[in-house]
Amino acid sequence: MSNHRINPAPMFPVALNPAALDVVKLVALMAMFVDHANTLFLTKPDPLLYAVGRMAFPLFTLIWAMNVQRTPERLQKRANRLWLWAFITQPVFSLAFRHHEPWYALNILFVFASVTQLLALKYRYGKKGVISGVLLLALMVWPLQPASFGLAGIMLAAGLVLVYSGPTYRIYRIGIIVSLLSLCSLNGISHILNQPADILLFATLPTLFLPMIIVSLAVSLCSGKCSRFMPPRFFYFAYAGHLLIAIIIS
Repeated sequence: MSNHRINPAPMFPVALNPAALDVVKLVALMAMFVDHANTLFLTKPDPLLYAVGRMAFPLFTLIWAMNVQRTPERLQKRANRLWLWAFITQPVFSLAFRHHEPWYALNILFVFASVTQLLALKYRYGKKGVISGVLLLALMVWPLQPASFGLAGIMLAAGLVLVYSGPTYRIYRIGIIVSLLSLCSLNGISHILNQPADILLFATLPTLFLPMIIVSLAVSLCSGKCSRFMPPRFFYFAYAGHLLIAIIIS
């Protein structure tokens, strides 16, 4: 990629050191816990807690996109691991959200698994692989829509992949545009005409700006020689585990 590439927003840093990545991951996990607790345990969900939860998916997607293509030859292995954890987690997810989402709603790991699979197919088969991967994503949109952001979530993942692995500055800019449009449409866009103030204040603006703030803080806190502090693949266990705990105490 050309060296003159700019960094137009803190949401799209060129790189994060391992400690900063762990800080972002930790905040994303906490935001996810808050969001799920707000949905599952409060009779009337709190708008401020909902707003805090809006940064979880963008932060997780940023971390995934920065790492997914570092070793292209391992893409299929990464996809296999994501598919495995997505299917392992799905029964727990369905039980935890049985009163809130339809039976066919898929958990968020399927977003990362399906886009990683597209990348693996592209790496192995070229244009034919891209066609196969796009068809797979088209099939995933409907079951991902109720609980895992549907097309907007897939487009955010695809956009951030272009940001972090685009071969040219033009592809990089397309990735920025796709990512920003996806961020604007992730939460509540269908209700913006009926509730414009609430949607902007508690959904759209938090989705856009809270991740940027967290990434900037992580970069500032871990600007020196900091080491990682989270175990590898901790997210998978935390994601499935907190849903299991929610089932037990609900």
